[in-house]
Amino acid sequence: MKPWLGALAGLAMLPAALAAQTTAAATPSLQLPAEEVALPAIARMPEIQAAMAQLSRAEADARLRNVGSHETTLLMIPQRRTIQGGPTYNEWEADLSRGVRWPHKARLDREIGAAGAEAAQLALADTYHAGARRLLTLWTGWQRARAAVAEQHAQVASWERDYQAIGRRLALGDAARRDQVAAEAALAQARAAALRAEADLQVAKLALHSTFPSLPLPEPDAVTGEPAQLDGSDAHWAGLIVARSHEIGIAAALAQQREAEAQRARADRLPDPTVGVRVLDDLGGRERAVGLIVSIPIGVRQRSASAAAAGADALQAEAELAVVRRDIEHEASDRVAQMRATHAIWVQRSQASRAAADSASKTERAYALGESGLAELLMARRSALEAALAERGAAIDATEALALVRIDAHDLWHYHAGEGDDEEHAAGPASPLP
Repeated sequence: MKPWLGALAGLAMLPAALAAQTTAAATPSLQLPAEEVALPAIARMPEIQAAMAQLSRAEADARLRNVGSHETTLLMIPQRRTIQGGPTYNEWEADLSRGVRWPHKARLDREIGAAGAEAAQLALADTYHAGARRLLTLWTGWQRARAAVAEQHAQVASWERDYQAIGRRLALGDAARRDQVAAEAALAQARAAALRAEADLQVAKLALHSTFPSLPLPEPDAVTGEPAQLDGSDAHWAGLIVARSHEIGIAAALAQQREAEAQRARADRLPDPTVGVRVLDDLGGRERAVGLIVSIPIGVRQRSASAAAAGADALQAEAELAVVRRDIEHEASDRVAQMRATHAIWVQRSQASRAAADSASKTERAYALGESGLAELLMARRSALEAALAERGAAIDATEALALVRIDAHDLWHYHAGEGDDEEHAAGPASPLP
C-alpha cells in the first residue's frame, strides 16, 4: 500500500473517534433540576397564584360558615299619633332580633367549611404537581433538542473532514469527481439538519424559559449520562402513587363536603327560629310594653326538595370519587410499567447504537482503503446517526418516565406546605436520580 494511502486511512478513521468524543462531550446530562431551584420556579407560575387565591377564598368561606349567616337586626319605628280634636303624641317602637342556628346545623356548617378548605389546599398541591409535570415535559424536550444538536454537529464535523480528505485524494488522482460531489451533498444535508436541530433547540428553550423564566439552565457542555432505575417493586410505586394522589384526596374532600351539605339540607327541614325583644312607647310615654318575638319560617315542601337535591349531589360525588380512584389506580400501574419498558428500550437502543457506530467505523476504514464506495459510507453514517439519536432519545424517555413516577409518588419536586402527610414521610424517600 502506498504511504499516502495509509495516511488517508488513518485520517478517515479519525472522524469517527473525534465524533464519538465530540458527542460524549456535547451530549447533555440527564440530570434533572435540583429541588431548591425547581420548586421556586414552579411557585412563580400564574396557575399557582390562582390556586393560592382559591385557597384563600375557601378559607374565608370556612370562616363565614363558622360564624353563620344570621345577624342581629334592629328595627326602629318612630311615629306621631294625632287624635281628632285632641292632642298629638310622639311614639316609637324598637325591635331587636336575631336568627338562632340550631347546634347540629352549626356543626355541619363547620364540617362543610373544613372540607372545602381541605379540597382547596389539595388543589393547590395538585397545581404544584401539575407544574412539576409540565417542568419535566419542557425540560426533557429541551434535552432531546440539545442531544439532536450535538449529534448533528458531530456529523457536520465528520463530513467536513471527509470532504477535505476527498478533495486531497481527488487532487492526487485517487478519487472520482462523483465522490466529491456526493460528499459535498452529504455535507450540505448535514449542515441543513444541524440548522433545523438548532431551530428546534431554540423553540424548546423558549418554551422552557417562557414558562419557567427563573430556572437556571446548565452549560452547553454538560456531560452525558445514563438513565437510572428505581428500587422497589412495581406494586410499591403504584401503591405510593395511589395513596398520595391529590386527585383522590380532592374528590374525597368534595364527597365529604357534599355529604355534609346533604345532612345540612335535611337538617334545614327544621327551620332556624328568630328571637328578639320588642319595646313600645305609645301616647307620649303613657303606655309602654315589652314583648318577646319568636318567628319560625314555614316552607316544608321547598325545604324537602332542597334536601333531596343535596342528597343526589352527595351520591354523585361518591360515584365520582370511585371513578377518580379507579382511573388513578389504572394510571399508576400503567405509568410504572411504562417506566420499566422505557428503560428496557433504552438498553436495546444503546446496544444498537454501539453496533451501528462500530459498523460505521469499519465502513470508514474500508472506504479509506478503497474497499467500499461512498454510497456505503453514506448509508453507514446515516444508520449510525439514526441509532445515536434513537439512543439519546430513549435515554431521555427513560429518565422522563422514571421522574414522572417519582413526581406522581410525591418523591420529586413535591409541595409539602400545609399537608401534614405523615404517611408520606413514613414511607421514606426513594432512590434519587443520578
